Amino acid sequence: MSPPLSDHPPIAAEDQLSALLDAAVDAMVLIDDHGKVQRFNHAAERIFGFRADEVVGRNVSMLMPQPYRREHDAYLERYHRTAEPRIIGIGREVVAQRKDGSTFPIDLSVGEFRTASGRGYVGILRDISDRKRQEEQLRQSSEELRLIVEHAPTAIVITDLHGHVFNANRACCELFGYSVEQLRHSRHSDLLHPEDREIALPHFSRLRLEGGSCECELRYVKADGSIMHALHYAAAATDADGRPLMLIGEIIDRSALYEAMREADDLRTRLAHVGRIGTLGEMVSGIAHEVNQPLTAIANYSSACRRMMLAGQVNPGEVLAILEKIANQAERAGQVIRGLRTLAKRGDSQRQMLDINQLVRDVVRLVEFELRTSGRRLELQLAGSLLPVLADGVQIQQVVLNLIRNAMEAMAEAEAAGPVTIETSESEPGWVTIQVSDRGPGLPPEVARRLFEPFFTTKRQGMGLGLSICKSIAAAHGGELSYSLNEWRGATFALLLPAAPEEDEA
Repeated sequence: MSPPLSDHPPIAAEDQLSALLDAAVDAMVLIDDHGKVQRFNHAAERIFGFRADEVVGRNVSMLMPQPYRREHDAYLERYHRTAEPRIIGIGREVVAQRKDGSTFPIDLSVGEFRTASGRGYVGILRDISDRKRQEEQLRQSSEELRLIVEHAPTAIVITDLHGHVFNANRACCELFGYSVEQLRHSRHSDLLHPEDREIALPHFSRLRLEGGSCECELRYVKADGSIMHALHYAAAATDADGRPLMLIGEIIDRSALYEAMREADDLRTRLAHVGRIGTLGEMVSGIAHEVNQPLTAIANYSSACRRMMLAGQVNPGEVLAILEKIANQAERAGQVIRGLRTLAKRGDSQRQMLDINQLVRDVVRLVEFELRTSGRRLELQLAGSLLPVLADGVQIQQVVLNLIRNAMEAMAEAEAAGPVTIETSESEPGWVTIQVSDRGPGLPPEVARRLFEPFFTTKRQGMGLGLSICKSIAAAHGGELSYSLNEWRGATFALLLPAAPEEDEA
């Protein structure tokens, strides 16, 4: 069965061509063999600003800026003569000109066609101004990014997900002493100190798998073999789906900071030593008396023993008893002298496991004479069992001694009664506290606020360094020294120290 016939007559081929041209999204221009415009569709009118009747019959070169306009006919003549395509059948990016004289970039594709009346050419043109503008913006952004990275004051290294360096900026090259090419033939791990590679591995593995960023302190080895302490910031650059593409790292040299910290530690140690010598100077007369007592007793016991032997009245039991007394007095003198030598010695800070209760007892021996001559007494409230503390015993003794003597002086000036209380405890899990409390007048708020400032003192002869040094010693041990008013309205100083980790206890 044949399809029903339409009531409408068939569309002429010419009308079909016109409809096709005008429906096209891209500009389409048909020219004859001499370059004269035969067709100019609606899209062409839109992008060039000409009406079709202004263009048809004229040379297509009117749509071109100089020098292409005057050279166009020569292009067409050369193609007719040589059949060598330069644009025809190839397509390229060229510049066109609007009716108002402005120029703009286009993608141009030219095809040749033949009819019974001769041959002609069809040009398909697409305005690519927006694309070129976006490309230029992207180029500018890329160039700006390149300049930012290249001239950044800190070292930047870019690696693939396996750690191979494929770019590094000028600061990175200067920092390590390598050229860009040398860095590009290495892995990031090659720059690390061998002992720190295992530290960095889990950080970079997480970045490769999960993205995000990380921060860690690492040691690097420079081209000259020197060791550099650095802070490394790294982040994963990701694609649109969040998958890591590359790793970008910023390396900040902290060698100068580490050296400054080392010098600060040395300075703190020297200041602590000066503080101890000053304290011993104040205690010297009492300590001399404290040592003189056992020495006098030793001399007396020795004289008694000598007299017994000269008189022929030697009783082994009595002689043994006298010798034991001599030994006890010698040990007593020895303990005082050892304590003095410990506090007076100067050297590098050496941390070891400390029994805080025993440390407090050792310090108390050094102030026994001051206690007897002043009529004061110490009340010890030592916890039954304390976790050990990893610390410099000499410096912690210095802090406790300073706090005890300050408490005794405060009570003497206020003529207050009662003991100075020393208490040890585990105030919270993993922390050990030594508290020294007096029954003195306490401190006014304006004084308490400045208590730990260097060179601030309320004593007539004081230098204002004692509590400042004690505060810095506490901080260097990861602890804290604080002040508060107690239940007797006196002063309580609390030294908080971290207990030693379990692995250190082993």
